[in-house]
Amino acid sequence: MYSITLSLAGICQSAYLVQKLAYSGKCDNHAFVTCLKSILEINPTSLMKIYGNDEKNLNIGLEILISLLTLSNFSYSYIELIKYILNMIIIENKLKKNSNTLYSLKQKLLIISNKYHTDKNINILTYQLAELYLKNISSLGSRILVKGTKNFLENIAIQEKIRCLLFSGIRSVVLWKQFEGNEFKIIFFRKCIIKKAKIILYNLKNNI
Repeated sequence: MYSITLSLAGICQSAYLVQKLAYSGKCDNHAFVTCLKSILEINPTSLMKIYGNDEKNLNIGLEILISLLTLSNFSYSYIELIKYILNMIIIENKLKKNSNTLYSLKQKLLIISNKYHTDKNINILTYQLAELYLKNISSLGSRILVKGTKNFLENIAIQEKIRCLLFSGIRSVVLWKQFEGNEFKIIFFRKCIIKKAKIILYNLKNNI
């Protein structure tokens, strides 16, 4: 349940940051970079390597996951979040069935990853991943309609960050399914997932 909980937290964190950018034009930069770098981890040696080898990098995602599953502070914004997450799952399903696109993505991600590890430029990485998403994933025919403030949604830099976050959300969906996660398990093991997420957050806050 640990792996499923963390991968769900990765999905939730990506979706939440999309929403924050769309409505306020800004989001937690550390959480954003964690999501961004997770896309580059094609063949990770461990689950945590995908998220920077530290559970605290998913702190926001864990909190959102608990809120969604416990229905606390439920509002229209939560309905939006759920829609983003469901759309990420739909796109992952389409991507999985398109072997050519999947192969092309992996090859291009290797090139982008090698370049990033050479120059360490986050801005270039954001641009390249956003372009990769636009040309390879959006073209599958399942564009995610993001709602927010018009001025922010029309900003090119914010558009790029949002595409990267949608990309990272899909990456976490892939991870979630690798650990045999599915919609039915969320329903039947909801309490177990909530408990595990709360334990992780408790340990993080108390440095255990």
